[in-house]
Amino acid sequence: MSPRAVYLPGKVRLVHEDEHVLVVDKPAGIVTANLSHQRVPSVFDAVKTYVRDQSKRRGTRVWIIHRLDKEVSGLLVFAKTETAFGVLKDEFRSKRAGRLYAAVVEGAPPSPEGVIQNFLWEDPKGRMHGSQTPRGSDPADEDEGKLAVTRYRVARRGGLRTLVEVKLETGRKNQIRVHMAELGCPIVGDRRYGATSDPLDRVCLHGASLSFSHPATGRPLTFESPMPGSFAGLLGKTIESTEKPASPTPQDSPAEEPPMASHAPDRAPRADARRQSWDHVAAWYEGLIEERGSDHHEQVILPGTLRLLATKPGQRVLDVACGEGVLCRRLGALGVQAFGVDASERLIDAARRARGARVDYAVGDARRLADVARGPFDAAACVMALMNIEPLSPVLAGVASLLKPGGVFVGVILHPAFRAPGQTSWAWDAPKGSSGASPPKGAPRGRPVRQYRRVDGYLSPGQKEIVMNPGAAAGGGERIVTITYHRPIQAYVRALAEAGLLVDALEEWASRRVSQPGPRAAEENRARQEIPMFLAIRGRKL
Repeated sequence: MSPRAVYLPGKVRLVHEDEHVLVVDKPAGIVTANLSHQRVPSVFDAVKTYVRDQSKRRGTRVWIIHRLDKEVSGLLVFAKTETAFGVLKDEFRSKRAGRLYAAVVEGAPPSPEGVIQNFLWEDPKGRMHGSQTPRGSDPADEDEGKLAVTRYRVARRGGLRTLVEVKLETGRKNQIRVHMAELGCPIVGDRRYGATSDPLDRVCLHGASLSFSHPATGRPLTFESPMPGSFAGLLGKTIESTEKPASPTPQDSPAEEPPMASHAPDRAPRADARRQSWDHVAAWYEGLIEERGSDHHEQVILPGTLRLLATKPGQRVLDVACGEGVLCRRLGALGVQAFGVDASERLIDAARRARGARVDYAVGDARRLADVARGPFDAAACVMALMNIEPLSPVLAGVASLLKPGGVFVGVILHPAFRAPGQTSWAWDAPKGSSGASPPKGAPRGRPVRQYRRVDGYLSPGQKEIVMNPGAAAGGGERIVTITYHRPIQAYVRALAEAGLLVDALEEWASRRVSQPGPRAAEENRARQEIPMFLAIRGRKL
């Protein structure tokens, strides 16, 4: 006989409770927690009262981990200890926690599955808006817009409505509601974002699955909430069905990813394609690499990449976001059949003009490699471009699908911990009154002057506009701008693992530059050699 269901005030169903965490199923029509100016019933108040009554102690505390909109139903987790709160907040912030939503939308998406991406910002009335570029350059400023990425998959179609499964890669306010509306398919009942019907007097969005690691034991937990039965009635006669409804029983089981596409979507991700393609910076970039050269490329990046690839004559290698083909030509000279893909027609034209034996190129989106590349390949690489591509998972999934079993992928990026644009900088730690130079001859020697790398942020994903020609721009020239996306190292490792690529090498490379002679030169050289500039990751297809 199954245990009797426990309900808290507001018809909030208790799904799971232990001494560290509490999971509930929230109905539509009740807020997760009050804002500072609100005084209405909330799930948070109900949970606090329940926990206090159970413990029969004053001062019992509960912590909020995440929220659902008032009009939305589904699963929520709360922490019962401060330690659990810290662990779970980190789990959700780093995107290790899994959340899957079910939504009934008006109309039908243009393709069975896809990715929606833009930057969301909030107006003074609390309404969220999307734009294809950030409205400001500070990734920590919510008012200026933050990157939002949503994945969807059509689960069932019927009549004039569609049931979709939605997975968040970021967790912004009203993200799913805004993105579905931008897709031309507002969620049924969501008049705030363009719905024309509201048959259930609610937004037809439901948090159906929630997975995370237990904060005390590390054990993977997965909880599921059945989709409201009223959702099925909105679809009328079913045209197509791809999944059985989720089990209504919470499970203590390995936290698997919710069913979602693992390959590049049929529809290209909605993004600022011009900025991600680098077509607008092609002339500048080609001049930098080809005419003047790059000591970082020549001395560090290319030798390290070739060493990690460990190719043999006759093998096939895919160069993702190949630019003007420098790596491809190096591979061709080694007897390797190289195939380069880049979204910039101008860079591909430059690559073809430079020619090179055993090399071929194609213009294409790195997130849809199957459209332009035909496998299998023995190896693949993406050099100094992954941080300029969003979302990341379709790129790596596409690479994995084209690699032979045992084939390797090498990705090289600016080191996310020490070289994140706008979040790290050089600084000097010198004794008080010192200019930062070495002590004068004969002066007493105390604590040495040190140069260090200041890190203002790391774990939170973000984005930043990068001016590629700061000198010319400062002189009144046209600014050449691209967007770079910051991700912590764990995000890259996780994306590789999800694509079926086992990380078997991770290397950190320092700059080979040397300072001009001067009082600070020795310390600058020491710091430069100690603090890496690049991170290289190799994944091997299982």
